[in-house]
Formats: sequence, C-alpha cells, structure tokens
Amino acid sequence: MLRVRKDLCLGCGLCIESCPRQAISIVSATAEIDQSRCDQCRLCLDACPHGAIVELAPVSKRELCASVTKLRDRAEDIITRIEMLKGGVNKDKQDVR
Repeated sequence: MLRVRKDLCLGCGLCIESCPRQAISIVSATAEIDQSRCDQCRLCLDACPHGAIVELAPVSKRELCASVTKLRDRAEDIITRIEMLKGGVNKDKQDVR
C-alpha cells in the first residue's frame, strides 16, 4: 500500500503526472492517493522528489519478531568479534612493552 507523508509533501503534482490510473489528487495542498484506483505500480515513488510517497508493507508479528531476533544475534556476533579484536590489540600492545 502506498501512502503520502503529508509532512514531506509540497503539493508539486509530479506524482499526479506519473500516475497512469489517476489515483492521486491534491487536496489541501498535499497529495492524496485513492486506494481504490491505485494499482501499486509505484511510479509515483520515483516521481516524488521529496520522498513523500512511501510504501507500507504489512508484516506479521511473527515475522517482525524473527527479524528482530536475527538482528539481535548479528549485533551480538559483531560485538563479540570487536571485543576479540580489541583483546588482540591490547595483547599486542603489552607484548611490545
């Protein structure tokens, strides 16, 4: 689903020109997308110079938890590697003295 971030939209109308389904209009100086007409072609994403049109991708709670767990595991691995490298650097410094 595509959505307009009203805080970023300047109402320039470039998205309207790019939409083959005429699903976008300017209302109160900001773009609005008629979801019933939008076919998710995403041409407006590229047309908007301000990044005001964003795509919302629904994610299940299970998928979100799995992604967070995977990222946490990667972060812990990176921290462990950094600590090992720091330990090696400190050991090298001690050997030099």
